[in-house]
Amino acid sequence: MEDVEFLHLLKMVEVVMLRVLHLENWKSFHEPVDFTMIAGKERRHNDTLFSGGKGRVLPTTAIYGANAAGKSALLGAVHRLRNLVFDPRARGQRLPYDPHKLYGTGAPTVIGVEIVLDVPDTSSKRDAIVYYEISYTAERVVAETLYRLRSNDEEAVFTRDGQEVELYGDLDGNDYVRALARTVQVNRLLLETLANSEEEINGVIAGVIQWFKRLTVIRRGAPFVLMPQRIAKDDDFRQVMGAELSTADTGICDVLFTRVGREKVPVPDEVLDHIEAQLVDSAHEGFLSVAAGSVVRVRRDEAGDVSYERLVTVHKHDHGAFELFLDQESDGTMRYFNLLPILYWAGQRNSRGVFLIDELEDSLHPKLTEELLRRFLSVTGEDQRRQLIFTTHELHLLRSDMLRRDEIWLVEKHDHNSELIRLTDFSDKGVRDGADLPKIYMSGRLGGVPRI
Repeated sequence: MEDVEFLHLLKMVEVVMLRVLHLENWKSFHEPVDFTMIAGKERRHNDTLFSGGKGRVLPTTAIYGANAAGKSALLGAVHRLRNLVFDPRARGQRLPYDPHKLYGTGAPTVIGVEIVLDVPDTSSKRDAIVYYEISYTAERVVAETLYRLRSNDEEAVFTRDGQEVELYGDLDGNDYVRALARTVQVNRLLLETLANSEEEINGVIAGVIQWFKRLTVIRRGAPFVLMPQRIAKDDDFRQVMGAELSTADTGICDVLFTRVGREKVPVPDEVLDHIEAQLVDSAHEGFLSVAAGSVVRVRRDEAGDVSYERLVTVHKHDHGAFELFLDQESDGTMRYFNLLPILYWAGQRNSRGVFLIDELEDSLHPKLTEELLRRFLSVTGEDQRRQLIFTTHELHLLRSDMLRRDEIWLVEKHDHNSELIRLTDFSDKGVRDGADLPKIYMSGRLGGVPRI
């Protein structure tokens, strides 16, 4: 069944930071564009910036634009790159390829990221910074490169031109990696081959693989897949989620798993039979996504019996309490519920990570959207490696007490090509520090609004 997914237990994980995203011939972006999280010369909210060498890095960015301008495509490029790294392809299988339909069909798509890793840089006291880029069509990988960015120069880790791979430094002396590089398939990335190999990979390569593995992308309508597992295993996390939902005036006071009969699980018997066969003993359990946002926990007890528990919300009223399955909650409640782990995670000491969220305000009241952003920013700083990058239409956030001008980007489409503009690029149009940004934006002077 397409709506049933067997989820294994995962941990809340950490990555470090995104500095630059480079795109060419990707969906509505035909011409080369660079989206950067490196801070400009703004003076507001300097205390929120991360100072990790090679320029200060922004903790958050809001991306505005009209419908179909290309906002979702921008975040989707990082998601695509991640999938290419972890989804192995059989020999001859086509790569997922989405060039610009009007100008770029048949030409390579280029996606590159400059990222800070959770790996020490050997030439300085900071974390390693690398640039990874691929160029590909539906049939083949055209080029693939990984460079380490040092204090004053850059150093190649590996380069690839078609099937010709050059390894440098420690990689050149690694016989296992050299063997993989000589035999990498035309439709597979070298990084993907390394990420899916049986041998342990160390150093910068391991750092890049972990960066992609731990990146969190929350697309519109998608659940936060770690939520049920954390609620089941972490009572502190569960209590915080319930308290946050209560504070947001949702009427919910708790979230928990409650036992249900096997016949109450909306999944065919043959699927349940298959899952039960995988539960060898009480140390094994699984999570079934059975409806929009609704999850069932399946586990075997010490006696060998299988139990089913469904995630519910608890509502208090004057005469007691009642429970609702998650799919019975409103869209707004579910959206906020799936974003709450960001606040929990950001509030943990020394936590690191990057969240990409498409349409942050989707189904949310403006006050909840503002509160989410404000509380995230309250735990950022020069030694905190946390980022929240989101697309939005919410004008309420276009205020200087919320965001710096270099934290606001506009996506505008001209002649069927998406263009990316930073708000600080409009200083000559009156967009100075303290300007009425919502009024200026809605006037159309900056673009990024529908032409009606």
